Amino acid sequence: MPPASDRSRSATAPVPEETLRLHPLTPIALGGRVLGVLIVITALGFAERGASGGGSPRWIQIGVFGGLAVLVVVRGVITVAVTSYHLLGGELRIDSGLLQKQSKRIRLDRVQSVDVLEPLSARIFGLAEVKVTTAGSERAAVRLRYLTLPVAQSLRADLLGRSTGAGEGAVEAPERPLLIVPHGRLVGSVLLEMVSWRLLLLAVGPALAVIGNRNGHRATAGVGIAIFVWFAVLIAHAIWQRVNSLWEFTVTESPDGLRIRHGLLSTTRQTVPPGRVQAILIHQPMSWRPFGWVKVRMNVAGYGRADSSKRSTLIPVSDRAFAEQLVGWVLGGVDLSQIPLSRPPRRAAVPAPLWWRAEWAGAGDRVFVVRHGPLSHTIDVVPHQRTQSLRLAAGPVERALGLASFHLDSTPGPVKTRAAHRDATEAREMLDRQIDRARSARQVGSARPVPAPQAT
Repeated sequence: MPPASDRSRSATAPVPEETLRLHPLTPIALGGRVLGVLIVITALGFAERGASGGGSPRWIQIGVFGGLAVLVVVRGVITVAVTSYHLLGGELRIDSGLLQKQSKRIRLDRVQSVDVLEPLSARIFGLAEVKVTTAGSERAAVRLRYLTLPVAQSLRADLLGRSTGAGEGAVEAPERPLLIVPHGRLVGSVLLEMVSWRLLLLAVGPALAVIGNRNGHRATAGVGIAIFVWFAVLIAHAIWQRVNSLWEFTVTESPDGLRIRHGLLSTTRQTVPPGRVQAILIHQPMSWRPFGWVKVRMNVAGYGRADSSKRSTLIPVSDRAFAEQLVGWVLGGVDLSQIPLSRPPRRAAVPAPLWWRAEWAGAGDRVFVVRHGPLSHTIDVVPHQRTQSLRLAAGPVERALGLASFHLDSTPGPVKTRAAHRDATEAREMLDRQIDRARSARQVGSARPVPAPQAT
């Protein structure tokens, strides 16, 4: 046995600090968008002068654009020089600032997700960004820009290992594919989702053009054509954005959590540790109903309301049966079809005459479920142990009819759970029982007793 002095010295030995070094090309990748625009404008200027047989190049314009490019790169160099990242045991420390120094510490046991992002400007150089989201909010997220892709993936595994208590030096865990969204189904679902009021906007332009031609008003016809082209460009851009961001959407299972990869030009690799999903929504737009398709979105602590919808997407499109199986597995082996649901009383037809029959709510042993929507169907699922707050709300009409709506609040995100227009006594009982369920669920904890499903 070592002497007492040696034991005390080893017990108080400082934890070694690991400094993370960013890639030397980070300044160029940080200003990639601005540099790309400057290069394109300069190239177009040369092409225009070459086509018109012009004289010498516009050296003043080239000098201005070159100066802007230098400023962009210098700004990136300064940002990299004054920012450092340090791993110290269970903490990540970020030191930054040129004139005013700042130091920020993040406890890794509060990490909600670790993402590896590859924007196009960084992907060109084989670089990636590591985004660490904590339990606070999206503003509290830490971005390590940029590292080589292998280093970023290794760092993600290390951070996830430290956050779950596995210790330092965790390696990339193996994964098993659960779902790969076919390209044709993705494009078809995006196009079908556009079958809505947006198509009416496209009809405005041709209508004005026809009216203008019949009455000899060329200006009206020209305005109609311009409106049609404008809205067509907007809709085409919206379609491209969704297809580009959700392309090659893959969901895999791994010991460190649920892994999600997607993106055509810019790639995103998400990892949500086990048990960090706060609530789930299964939505079926009306135009998808003939095909039996649904989409699945989720609330994850730290993502925030302003976060883009692609980060909250669990499945962009799949069969309803598989989606419900995957949701049940993520929530610990829940069978949504076995949850008993009830409908509001008949007097709920007064405040909601068209959709009161489509409002269903109920609870099982692990989750609270709400089904709603007469045309587009939606299922909201919240695990009892993830309940954040509960409340009852009743407007003047509801109070006069003895009705109330029960709200179950989760973390910020797409899932908004409400059992609408219930009998006031029933709503109060729902609230009281949910308080007991949430308290009991937190004491018991979560489990995943069933194997993960796999799409065929």
